[in-house]
Amino acid sequence: MKTIYFVRHGQTLLNQFRRMQGWVDSPLTKKGESQAAKVGDQLKDLQFNLAVSSDMMRAIHTLDIILKKNQHTDNLKREIHKDVREVYFGSFEGIDSTQTWNMIGGPLGHFKQDDLIREHGLLKVRDFMHDADPFHEAETAAQIEKRIKQAVGHLQDELEDGDQAIVVSHGTYLRNLATIYTEGHPYLRQPKNGGITILDVTDTPKIISYNQ
Repeated sequence: MKTIYFVRHGQTLLNQFRRMQGWVDSPLTKKGESQAAKVGDQLKDLQFNLAVSSDMMRAIHTLDIILKKNQHTDNLKREIHKDVREVYFGSFEGIDSTQTWNMIGGPLGHFKQDDLIREHGLLKVRDFMHDADPFHEAETAAQIEKRIKQAVGHLQDELEDGDQAIVVSHGTYLRNLATIYTEGHPYLRQPKNGGITILDVTDTPKIISYNQ
């Protein structure tokens, strides 16, 4: 069996201020550091063969804290993968979240992101954001799905049978990943900071648990 433990980074300043945080970065808050340490305690006895983070400071710092708690890091291979970076929000980066979703959803009759997702599905919302972005740079459904599958395929190839990996990534990215790899693409809530999602990549990737 090949298993990947995906973790959402700890709370950041922009999370605390409820601002859109995709490819823009901000440091972990004290609460975020505590969340990362809690994950480290939960996973400290697991032996990982590969440890990965996105190239965002908030993900790298979270992984640092987690691995300090781990009992089996002597021969651990560590990497940075840009493909597990957060979804790109284009010109909405850094803007107030409520304002953003009013701009995107208002013309469609919804002022909340979750209402859009429940009606149209999570991936389709990526296209709504792209269309509403005046610069049309926000990542589309096709782009994020391709990036997620490329990342999972790369990790799958790196692992041998019986191996486990830990990957620190981001909330919207992991919500899309879990939706793609859960049969029927059900509605899933945004994972909490420090939430753990487990993906079995032995054969066809499938979610074992989400946002624990």
